Amino acid sequence: MIFQFLGTSAGEQYPAFWCRCENCRKARERGGRNIRKNSCAWISPNIMLDFSPDVFTQAEKFGIDLTDLEYLFVTHSHGDHFNLFPFGWRYLNPKIALPPSKDAVAARFTPLKTLHVVGNHLVCRALDERLVQKTGFKLEDCAMRLHQAEPFRENTAGPAGYIPLRANHMEHNGEKDALNYILFLNGKTILYALDTGWFLPETYEVIRRFQYDLAVVEGTFGYGAEWESHMNFRKLEEAFLLFKKDGLLKPGASFCASHLTPHFSPIHEEIAPVLADKGITVAYDGMKLEI
Repeated sequence: MIFQFLGTSAGEQYPAFWCRCENCRKARERGGRNIRKNSCAWISPNIMLDFSPDVFTQAEKFGIDLTDLEYLFVTHSHGDHFNLFPFGWRYLNPKIALPPSKDAVAARFTPLKTLHVVGNHLVCRALDERLVQKTGFKLEDCAMRLHQAEPFRENTAGPAGYIPLRANHMEHNGEKDALNYILFLNGKTILYALDTGWFLPETYEVIRRFQYDLAVVEGTFGYGAEWESHMNFRKLEEAFLLFKKDGLLKPGASFCASHLTPHFSPIHEEIAPVLADKGITVAYDGMKLEI
């Protein structure tokens, strides 16, 4: 099973859209693995974690056909993790005969397998508003089904079992809505924990029940800010040591850092060897892991 990072930046991307700091300048000059787009990941052959604004470009760049996508796990509704607009292009007017006549107008003219979207109530509501309430489309004509994830309630989506975890991220109406996920697939266990500050006690109680073949944890603020709703490298290293102490990493498991902001996270070629010496793999766009 292949896990591939399609994007590994925080919201402003790396280099940041409107910044000329030293790290942004170096990334532009040196290119390659130092360039990061908004975070999302692909698990072959048909599972995706988050749906970033760059997802189609990144998928083409790394040889992934998104028409194969059947299961999408969305961590939360922030725009760098969940780009709503392209889902409207999945609509296929049931009145159009296939193959289409030359005067037919539509975004697609081929059947698609149903896309099962797993996300919190804000994600499901946003898709319902975008596809049903505003346009009058039926979800089945977009080849989609929505599955509202409840924190800590184990469920399945096709071949994958999953447990949504409550992330320590920004609040919506006084409630922390963001999710992390534990995925169970082909006998492997994956933790995907982006956009979370230090793990909430109830979240870590669930995390510690399992051993992982892969743990992906954010290192957003690098050597910079101490925020509740995001980790930096100090917290990232603490999390790695805690996982080691509690025996949560299987032999040969990877503990990967992703979701990096440029301003206090050095470019990849500088920070990767530093964190590798501590046992942490710094992910880069396109990186593949066989698990």
